Amino acid sequence: MYKRIISLLFLIIMIGGAPIKASAEEGKMNFSVTAVIPENQIDKTKTYFDLRMKPGQVQELEVLMNNPLDEEVTVENHANTAITNDNGIVDYSNSDPKLDKTLKAPFSVISELEKEITIPAKSSKTLKVKVTMPDEELDGIVLGGLHFTEKENKTKEEQNSSGVQIKNRFAFAIGVSIRENDNVVKPDFKLGKIQPSQVNYRNVLKANIQNTKPMIIQDMKVDVRVTKKGKDENLFEQSNPGVRMAPNSNFDFGISWANQEFKPGKYTLHMKVNSAGEDWKWSKDFEIDKKEAEKLNEQAVELEVDHTKWYIIAGVGGAVLLIIITFVLSQYISKKRRQKRRKLKAQASKKNKKKSIAKKGDKKRNNKKK
Repeated sequence: MYKRIISLLFLIIMIGGAPIKASAEEGKMNFSVTAVIPENQIDKTKTYFDLRMKPGQVQELEVLMNNPLDEEVTVENHANTAITNDNGIVDYSNSDPKLDKTLKAPFSVISELEKEITIPAKSSKTLKVKVTMPDEELDGIVLGGLHFTEKENKTKEEQNSSGVQIKNRFAFAIGVSIRENDNVVKPDFKLGKIQPSQVNYRNVLKANIQNTKPMIIQDMKVDVRVTKKGKDENLFEQSNPGVRMAPNSNFDFGISWANQEFKPGKYTLHMKVNSAGEDWKWSKDFEIDKKEAEKLNEQAVELEVDHTKWYIIAGVGGAVLLIIITFVLSQYISKKRRQKRRKLKAQASKKNKKKSIAKKGDKKRNNKKK
C-alpha cells in the first residue's frame, strides 16, 4: 500500500503583511486569488480587505479567482474567524475552531459564500462573499480570513522513484479586517486553565491565555516560571517574545518540561505578559495527578527518567542489608565465642575432676602406709 504525502502550501495575505509567493510544481501555481478592493477600503494600498462598515450594513466582497492551467481546478472556499493557534500566531485556516466566549461577531457567522467553485482551464471566476454586520455597533476589529484550498483529486497523484505518492495542494488566505468606529480599545488578558499535556509526544505544561478585547495583539512577550507550591526555586522557566493574538481569542501557551517526567504534586505557575508597555502578572496554583502523570510519562518520547527515587531505594536497601549482615555476623561470632567458652569451661572442669581424683588416690595410699 502506497504511503501518501500531501504538501499543503499557503499563500497568506495577512493583516499588515505582503503576499508570500509559493509554488509546488515546476514553479506553477494551480490557481491564484486576488481581493477586489471596494470603495469603503480604509487603506487602499493593502492587498487584503481593510473595511469600514456600519451596524446592520450588508456588503458583497469580491475575490477574483484565476486558473492558469490547461485543465479545470476545483477550489474549496471558507470564511474563517481569525483565531490564535498554540504557536502564538494569528491563524485564518481553521474552518471549525472553538471560539472564545468574549467574541461577539465571529467572521464565520456574519459571512456567506459559495463553498466550492470549479474554475475552467485558463479562465477566471469571481467569488462573492456576503457580509452582514450586527445591528449593535461594535468597537475594535472583526477579524477573519477567506481561505481557499484546492480540492483533492484522487486520480491525480504523483509517484516518486521510492514508491511514495505525493499530492501537491495549494491554499491561500485573504485577511478581512472590519471596523465600525475609531474608539480606543485597551488590551486585557486573563490566565485560564493550567494542565499537563503533550506536544509531539513530549511533556509540556499548557496555560491558557485569553485576549478578552476586540483588538489584534502584536509582539506580546510571555515570561513564565514553575515552582513547587510554597517554594521559590524555579523548576522550569521560559521566555517567549513576539507572540501575536487575534481579537477575542485564547490559546494554550506551551511550557517545555525539558524532557522530564511529570511528578505528582502541587505547583505554582508564575506568568508575566507584556504588551504595549503594560504588564499583567499572575501566580496560580495547579496540581498534577498521579494517574495523569503516569499516563503521560508512558506516552512521552526522549524522556529523561529521574532515577533519584531508585537511588534512594537502593541506598536504603543496601543500608538495611548491611545492618542485617552485621547483625547475623555478630550473632554468629557471639555464638562461636559462647561455644568456645563452654568448651574451655568443660575442659577445665574435666581437668579439675582428674586432679581431684588423683588427690583422693594419693590420700588413700598415704593412709595405707600409716
